[in-house]
Amino acid sequence: MNYAYPIASFITALSMTSPSFAQLSTLSSNDVPLPITIKATDDWVQLISGETLKGELIGTIEKSQNSFDQTIEFDSDDLGDQEIDLEDIKTLKTARSFKVLLNSGEVHTGSLLITGDTLIISNKIQTRVPVNQVVSIYRGVDTERENWDVDFFIGANFSKGNTDELSIATSIDAERKTVKSRVLLRYASNIAESAGENTAKNHIVDGSYDINLSPRLFLRPIKMTLDSDKFQNIAYRINGSMQVGYFLFTQSNFEWDVSLGPGIQYTHFDTVQEGDSDDEMSPTVLFSSKIDYELFENVDLSHTYDFNWSTHSAGGMRHTNNLGLDIEMIEDLDFSIKLVWDHLSNPKANSSDITPQKDDCKLNFGLSFAF
Repeated sequence: MNYAYPIASFITALSMTSPSFAQLSTLSSNDVPLPITIKATDDWVQLISGETLKGELIGTIEKSQNSFDQTIEFDSDDLGDQEIDLEDIKTLKTARSFKVLLNSGEVHTGSLLITGDTLIISNKIQTRVPVNQVVSIYRGVDTERENWDVDFFIGANFSKGNTDELSIATSIDAERKTVKSRVLLRYASNIAESAGENTAKNHIVDGSYDINLSPRLFLRPIKMTLDSDKFQNIAYRINGSMQVGYFLFTQSNFEWDVSLGPGIQYTHFDTVQEGDSDDEMSPTVLFSSKIDYELFENVDLSHTYDFNWSTHSAGGMRHTNNLGLDIEMIEDLDFSIKLVWDHLSNPKANSSDITPQKDDCKLNFGLSFAF
């Protein structure tokens, strides 16, 4: 969702002789033959087929993760967003500065010139590297705020008459991406009241930090989750883990990553039967999956799934599913449908000898705002 650009023109059958490598390294807007008019703020690309686009380079697909197939995204005046394989580019020149991550782990910043199989990064000095060593090209940012994408969701249901009911669901999802790392943060809550009494009250805070090891492989040295659910008899539960992850798909409209690793879990129960312990410590194994899919131009589908194995006394196996459908209404405002399903294989009975249900399912309708 969390990322409009000035565009220019599309020319076919461009008549120009191939400049030498030395000439290419000093190309400017005045060096491009007519009929193209290049402004100082324009980026431009010439394809091997002879077609030329001018406008603005966005970067490799999905910033830091999606250059596995060596594809860039370029905004064109007449054609809109275009995905172009690097192997199809004869020449590319940018007016602005970009960050470039190489497969060696080095990061370089500067304006870019691609000619054939060579990328020239110009700052105070020029750095030449083979194009096939590029992991990602990512536009430089002026402030830390530009690294973040934040989505806020709120949904509410009201009923008044024979039965007075109110339920409010909220969530905040934040993602920070750079060429080397990713931070994921999430808060969600669901509170419901019927006839003056609480019927649902749960909160969850989740955060993780990823280090990119390669175009697809990443290390998640820490993932922390804190949640509480009065009606699941959980006063609070803390889960910490370390994972290794991999991007299965990294297309412009479809991204799917999975991760797996060990962890530890501490659970403090709300109430317990006499003689039972009110807390449990357990080793865990956590599997996570995250999918973002652009179904149509204005419709996005998202799904996150966590499988957490713990000992029987700590609750056993836990499945957490979050499915979201976002339909764009106006810019940065979506109509959203959220489905949440939680399953715990061995919930703990409370002091009244009432065992919570194993499954919780919630369907919420509301609005999402993107920042």
